[in-house]
Amino acid sequence: MIRTLIVDDERHFINTLKSVCAMVDDIEIVSEARSVKEGIEKITEYQPDLVFLDIEMDDGTGFDLLNQLSEIDFSVIFITAHDHYAIKAFKFSAQDYLLKPLISSDLFSAVERLKSKINKNLSQEQLNALIQNLEDKTKTPKKIVLRDAESIHVISPDEILWCEADGSYCKFVLSDNREITISHNLQEYESMLSIYGFFRVHRSFLVNLHKVKRFQKSEGGLLVLEENRTVPVATRRREQVIDLLAKL
Repeated sequence: MIRTLIVDDERHFINTLKSVCAMVDDIEIVSEARSVKEGIEKITEYQPDLVFLDIEMDDGTGFDLLNQLSEIDFSVIFITAHDHYAIKAFKFSAQDYLLKPLISSDLFSAVERLKSKINKNLSQEQLNALIQNLEDKTKTPKKIVLRDAESIHVISPDEILWCEADGSYCKFVLSDNREITISHNLQEYESMLSIYGFFRVHRSFLVNLHKVKRFQKSEGGLLVLEENRTVPVATRRREQVIDLLAKL
């Protein structure tokens, strides 16, 4: 069983969350708290595996709570009523969240993701990236968090040359020759990275157009990037790619 604590200052939301959790296998609600102070006390007392953590409470934020703990040895699913800019920050930071008002299917999905790769260590780098992205006044996240089987990588979008589909996985090729493979599909990152000038030039390739050195018409169409690395361009995307490159 996943021992679970709810920290939220809205009684009706706690009740709703408890009711939905009762329908989820392997979730045991061990207690609840309605403030940052009480949340810290309950975490110390119950030592949960998972905390549903509200972002904004009367006596502070969920981040205030986390920063007051000497050790974070539990998973976190944040609870937020924020707008879509904040949601973008959560996605970029690879943090799971529930949006108020709660939709049952969202909770089921979040818990299933947690059960498939439960990680009791909330990386400080990952948390810092989330806070930075949430506080960014331009509303454009500055960091993206990628989690592979062994590590949590915090990178800037401008470090990415391209993303490549690999079945149900996605490979990120970086400008320093690193490659990071994660268990998400390419389509998810297509929408996230489009604001940075990334474009789906091929069914299997999402390219950072700012890293393109030239478009090569031979072999059906190739983009030549840094260090003369090449990426194919689908025939139906050629004109769009040429137009986009001309506007950079």
